[in-house]
This record gives sequence, C-alpha cells and structure tokens, in this order.
Amino acid sequence: MIDLQSIHKSIREATGHARPLFVDLALSLGENDRSVAILGRSGSGKTSLLRLLAGLDLAYTGSYLVDGSPLRPTSTAMARHRAAHIGIITQHFDLLPELTALQNVRLGMPERRSTRSDAQHCLERVDIGELAGTRVRRLSGGQAQRVAIARALVKRPRLILADEPTGALDEDTENDVLDLFAELQGRGDRFVIATHSSAVATRCDRRLLLRNGVLTEVD
Repeated sequence: MIDLQSIHKSIREATGHARPLFVDLALSLGENDRSVAILGRSGSGKTSLLRLLAGLDLAYTGSYLVDGSPLRPTSTAMARHRAAHIGIITQHFDLLPELTALQNVRLGMPERRSTRSDAQHCLERVDIGELAGTRVRRLSGGQAQRVAIARALVKRPRLILADEPTGALDEDTENDVLDLFAELQGRGDRFVIATHSSAVATRCDRRLLLRNGVLTEVD
C-alpha cells in the first residue's frame, strides 16, 4: 500500500544547529496491517512521521511509494493523495466547537461527496448518531474524539493516521476509544497510531519504535 524508502530529514533546533530526525528510515505498510503503533520518546519524530505519511511535510529526501509506484513529493500530488486515501485524527481533535457534530464530520468530505447521510452514517458507526445535532462545545472529551474519528472515516480512506488519539482522555475513556478502534479494524479500517501509551500499543497488530531516526519492530 505505502512504502517509505531511504527517508532522510533534519530539523533546525533553537541553537541553530541541524539535527537529523530520520536517517535512512524505511517503512512498509501493507493491506494486512490493520493497526500499527509508532512508539518513541517526545521529540523522536512520531508526529513528523505521520505528517510525512499524510503528505503534509515535503521537506525530506527519499522515496514515497503507493502501490509500488513513486509519488512525487509536490504539494499538488500529495494533496490529491491525501484527499483520496488518507484520514487524519489529530492530537487535539481540531474540531470547530460552534458547529454540530454532523457539520464537523461533513468538513472531512470532498465537496462533491458532502452528504448528510454519509456523515450521519459515520457518526452511527462510532456510536454517537444521536449527538449529530449537538454543538461540539457541549460534548465530553470522549464524545469529541468520536466525532474526530467519524470525520476521518467519512471519506472512506485506505489509511487513518492518528496522533496520540487518547492522550487527552482519562483511562476509562481511553479504553472505550480503543475498543472502538478494534471494532473499526474488524470492519476493515486501517490505522497508524503515534502514541506513548503502552495500553494503545498492546492493542495494535504491529509495534514500531522510532529512535535515533530509525524505525525498528518491537514485540
């Protein structure tokens, strides 16, 4: 599905010195990878890796392949790829609080496919269909997270990227969200999750540690 090959990237630190973030990094995501956890310390590059996979960060060298074909690292090509194939769940949800749950989900859809029924269906998939008309500012943290998940699902992406999706939730709500992820994976959805949570990692099929710019498989 997606392959990263020989990825190199550096970042500029506050001192002005460049620090390598990815060093000959490789990642292969296949059709059978239902859930992949990206582990690592703060500052190791987990969020940057998700941004690269989403085509939001083009400042790297190396190859990005989709179904075996190279994808040019241009903003137009990556935006087209992201719109067609990638769903994104950010750490802080990035919902519009004055809009309803349904309106927020519809924002995740390409304009030509923005229908109420599709958005409502996705809210029902994450078990909050009855909250469609509720403004996001009135929702709990767990309910808002479900809206964010529904927004990522609504365009039927091949891959969903989630950045610390339970980082702002309490333990009980975290477990509820993890149960939801497991249910969605069972229905065919695929996730790459950047996390520092062992509870999240143990629920994933694959676990990869990002350290010193390199990804390694861990048990």
